[in-house]
Amino acid sequence: MKSVSLIVATTLVASSAHASFSGWSVESSVVGDRTIYKVYANFSSTNLRVVNVFNFGKAVAAGSVQGNQIAEGRSGAMNAVHNDLFVGNVDLDEDGTIDIFNNPGSFAAGPGTWTNAANDSLTDSYCTLQGIGGAWGTAFDPSMQVPPFGTDIATNAGWYDATPSSPNFPNSQGRLMVLQVARLSSDLSDFRANLTIGYALTGTTTALFGFGSFAIPAPGAIALLGVAGFVGRGRRR
Repeated sequence: MKSVSLIVATTLVASSAHASFSGWSVESSVVGDRTIYKVYANFSSTNLRVVNVFNFGKAVAAGSVQGNQIAEGRSGAMNAVHNDLFVGNVDLDEDGTIDIFNNPGSFAAGPGTWTNAANDSLTDSYCTLQGIGGAWGTAFDPSMQVPPFGTDIATNAGWYDATPSSPNFPNSQGRLMVLQVARLSSDLSDFRANLTIGYALTGTTTALFGFGSFAIPAPGAIALLGVAGFVGRGRRR
């Protein structure tokens, strides 16, 4: 695997007594004919648990608490490719009724979608709250149904911790991976999207939210631009 050092910047944390979220960052590497982008949430403390990420690509009003994000919510095409070898019908809510027919690949991270998780996860596109090899506790919001699969993630969609008894904690560096996007290395387009994260300090139930945007540039770009973070407190509505 050839690593490509494409990380950058997390600043502009809003004033808060518990302003733990410091923004999104992206790392990339090259595996075969694919460039793999990993999107991380970054925190200034590890004394917290991550609950969910949501509002993928949601547009925000200028001057709002999330105003550091791109106003249109997203730009460019995600162009994600899958390598979970999962082609078939999908029962999203496991009620016995097929919700998606002829699925070309899944953003779900779990043994039901990866034929060989150890290998496919390296070059697959998926949502997670734990990272490669530990993503089975990640579930989709209902908004992921349109479209939860294929080459993109639906605007305003999100995913959450489906196993709250096994909380998702940042690692010792204060990082937690939330998304992997695999693209063909021949893809020279740029993509950028807003994303919100929900978390709580250890031992509390008060919801805290971090806001920001992340960028996936063309492979070989010098750096990722402007990943800014803001923190809010309250309850997701």
